[in-house]
Amino acid sequence: MKDLENEVRSILKKKNWLVLGTVDGNNVPHSSVVVYQSDGYVIYCITGKNTLKARNIRVNNKVSVTLPFRKNFFHKIVPAPPAELHFTAEAEIKHFDDEEARKIFAKYLKYHNNVENKEESIWLKITPSKRVVTYGVGIKLLKMRKPELARNFVELSS
Repeated sequence: MKDLENEVRSILKKKNWLVLGTVDGNNVPHSSVVVYQSDGYVIYCITGKNTLKARNIRVNNKVSVTLPFRKNFFHKIVPAPPAELHFTAEAEIKHFDDEEARKIFAKYLKYHNNVENKEESIWLKITPSKRVVTYGVGIKLLKMRKPELARNFVELSS
């Protein structure tokens, strides 16, 4: 399972968008696509202080994450569902000057230096739970057509 854990952490580092699920104070769910960067252990994304996702996280910091992706060029051609990571996580709102967030994000993009309304921007720090459910990770593309072979999970170490 260590190989699967390493692959999950690598996927978190290499990809750059995911679907973030939040819930408001009335238990109404909301999903949004966010661009992110990760060191494989935590995820950071920029959002506005008053976005729906930020308001929801202030009320309930438990979130869900779905990260769909294509395994390779052939995955665009071969009829197979996307590979995916699914997990619950805890989200934390960080000030735009947060050093850890800026360090992780800056490794990949210079975007955070060009944000127009820095005083209206915040970081979301998303820490995955220990259990990550996978689909199509660690198996060959053609085997993804068989859900019983494609589904798996991994317990992440700290």
